Amino acid sequence: MHIVNVTHLKKIFGSGAAQVAAVNDVSFTVDQGEIVLIMGPSGSGKTTLLTLLGGLLTATAGTIQINSIDLTQVKKQALPGIRLQEIGFVFQSFNVLQNLTALENVQIVGELSGMKPVAARQRATHLLTKLHLEQRLHYLPSKLSGGQQQRVAIARALMNEPKLILADEPTGNLDSRSGHEVMMLFHNLAKQDGRTVIIVSHDERIKDIADRVLWIEDGQIHTAPPEPEVTVVDPVCGMKVDAKYAPFSTTVAGIVYKFCSEDCQQRFTQLDKNK
Repeated sequence: MHIVNVTHLKKIFGSGAAQVAAVNDVSFTVDQGEIVLIMGPSGSGKTTLLTLLGGLLTATAGTIQINSIDLTQVKKQALPGIRLQEIGFVFQSFNVLQNLTALENVQIVGELSGMKPVAARQRATHLLTKLHLEQRLHYLPSKLSGGQQQRVAIARALMNEPKLILADEPTGNLDSRSGHEVMMLFHNLAKQDGRTVIIVSHDERIKDIADRVLWIEDGQIHTAPPEPEVTVVDPVCGMKVDAKYAPFSTTVAGIVYKFCSEDCQQRFTQLDKNK
């Protein structure tokens, strides 16, 4: 069963000589319980594509069907309700509310969708417990690790039982261990709960859990990314990364080091300062 059906999708910014096709005639489907990873170099259109899928941007042309709802035909005022019920969002920066506890961050989403406070609190507690945060329910985000904050964000995304989860660089701010834990959470959401998961990321590790990789470049989708011309090793976590498209790099004493994530880059910089 297709949860996502994209047909001849286009998103054009600007006009005349300054016109840019950020997404250019893209078509693909994603089935229930499938994990699809969208990769590509910076500026390739992958984040624009994810934003279109979430109904946060208006397409220039084409159709986007999410669980049989055509987002391109829905009135603008109806989109927030559709996003609330049909789509769960997970972002690199977590986007949790700093003045609310972990429990309140999740509970508020249920209340916004019309759940009574008691029911919303019970479901939020259940989700956070399922994600092994039962000892952190009443902690503010400032008292949580990055991995714990990302789990709060995932619980929040699941609050209204959406069919589709959209994740934008969900492991980008996490260390290797936390990143792996979050990856396995997405794997379980798809394979055990039947959620459809679409992830935009530079993180090569996510290939291990993805059913398919779609490579986007110059706004167009290819069924598989090109083979890396040169592979280098992240000096912090030891993971192999594509030397050309590695998202983070640092130059020390004339030597360029490549990293799989911002966290690895920051840890390397701190170690260098402490030498």
